[in-house]
Amino acid sequence: MAAASRTKKKELNELLAQLVACINTVKVLTVLAERPASPKEIGEILGLKTATVSHHVKKLLDLGLVELINEEDVGGVIQHTYRAIIRPLLSTEEWEKLGVVERQRFSIWIVQLILADAAKSFQAGTFDARASRHLSRTPVVTDEQGFDAIAEIQNKALEDIFEAQAIIADRMAREGTIGMNIIAAMMCFELPEPSDGLALIGNE
Repeated sequence: MAAASRTKKKELNELLAQLVACINTVKVLTVLAERPASPKEIGEILGLKTATVSHHVKKLLDLGLVELINEEDVGGVIQHTYRAIIRPLLSTEEWEKLGVVERQRFSIWIVQLILADAAKSFQAGTFDARASRHLSRTPVVTDEQGFDAIAEIQNKALEDIFEAQAIIADRMAREGTIGMNIIAAMMCFELPEPSDGLALIGNE
């Protein structure tokens, strides 16, 4: 490997570690994954100072996870608007380079988001409004090879969702359709002991 490539790879690994090590950086990325926003707007959403948000946005720019999409003069101040670049956050190879504590910090935040989204949906009465909604919980006893196989099935499903999302966006743009907001969430993780409860709850 050339010296320049080794340096770039080292820098990327360090930035990935910094991203997951700081929960506020993850929160900023989460906001930008949902909508374009300026550091000031993100700060208002997260309760952070604009300067602090700008620091985290710089990290995300260095990682190539967000991009600048607009510069506008607002009251004599240039307001920068950013958005997340739609792609998987970390590849399996990049994820493996992070420590367990770093992975867990990021995973806890994502699970908290999922639970908050579910609670909001239950409160609004939309969670079970459609009979085709999916909710499943499937305990499995497996070996290492089986774990990897199940995880790969979910990775493929995620790729299929991204492809469907692009097709849906194109169709909605052509037809002028007003869309609905949904969350598609998947998990696959090891338990320290056998699970309690039903093996499957939901609709297929």
